This record gives sequence, structure tokens and C-alpha cells, in this order.
Amino acid sequence: MRHAPKIRSLNILLGLTFAALLAACTRSIPDSTTRLPAGERDPGYSATDTVIVQMGDDGLPRYRLEADRVEQDAHSLEVSLHALRFETRAGDGEPWQVRAPDGLLSADAQRLDLSGGVTVSTEGAAARSGGSLQLVTPRLQYDLESSRMRAPGAVKVSLQGHELAANGLEANLRTGQVRLQSDIRGRFAP
Repeated sequence: MRHAPKIRSLNILLGLTFAALLAACTRSIPDSTTRLPAGERDPGYSATDTVIVQMGDDGLPRYRLEADRVEQDAHSLEVSLHALRFETRAGDGEPWQVRAPDGLLSADAQRLDLSGGVTVSTEGAAARSGGSLQLVTPRLQYDLESSRMRAPGAVKVSLQGHELAANGLEANLRTGQVRLQSDIRGRFAP
């Protein structure tokens, strides 16, 4: 029985070592109360070459959003989108394509705020009647639920070889109505 104190001492030493290792490991795992040092932010998640497809009640795609990079803020739950391409369908089923260098998808995934030089175009009915429709603006808001677009600043509209410039635009893709708000310049001659 002379070995019992040595074994007991070894067990105590191993137990203390294990406890120290466990404490060191759990100290580096953040929990919900852990705060990041000042100036650092929780990056949330990020992904590259992302495709998001939202299905409608009819089982058909409501929209398809592609982005070279997406990042979700862990606190606000907003999603930053970079180099994005967005396609949705108007009320008549015609596809609209939207391209922007940057975008922000709201936390509830109901609003898309685009910036950096936004281009909106369609080839559908306009192409069949002799040309495509294109809108160019620095910033655009798109309500994903109501299919409404709003550009608060300068807008250039190109349709069938004609151009209009304006300050502000509202468009309802379901009804096909576009309203230029102010300082409209341009002319469509028959």
C-alpha cells in the first residue's frame, strides 16, 4: 500500500492540470455576455459568390439576388451586399435586372438599399416595341414586398433611344407606373 499516496498525488496533479486546461479553453469561448474590446465588431457571417432566391406564394421565384460578397452584421442583422445583381418580375411577368456596386438588405429582408451607381433595365415589352428601358441613378431603394422602387436623387431614363433626366423617381413594378418627381428634362418626339 506504499504506492497509494503516490497514485493519489498523481491523480490530484492530473485533476489540477485538467481543470487548468478546461479553464483556459472555456475562457476563449465567448458567450452571450462577452463584450468585444472597443473598436472591434462581431463580423456576423460572410460569404462569397452568393445566390439568394425568394419564392412567392405561387411557387415561382419572386426575385433572385446574386452578390460577389455578403456580410451580415451580428447586431443589426442587416446584410451588406457587394457587386450585386438582382432580378425581379413586374406585374406582367417581364424581368427587371438591377445592378449595383453596393447594397444593404434590411434585417427583415423587406427593403434593399442600393448605392454606388445603380442600373435598372428591362428588355421585355420595351424590346418588342423597339428598345429597352434603362434607369441609372446613384441610389435606389427597393421594397421587396410591394415591388416599388424609389430613387431620391438624380435619375436618367433611357427608352427607345430617347433620354429623360429628373430629380427623383418612384416606380411600381406591379402596375408598370413610373413617376419622375421634379426638374424633368428631355423630350420624346413622335
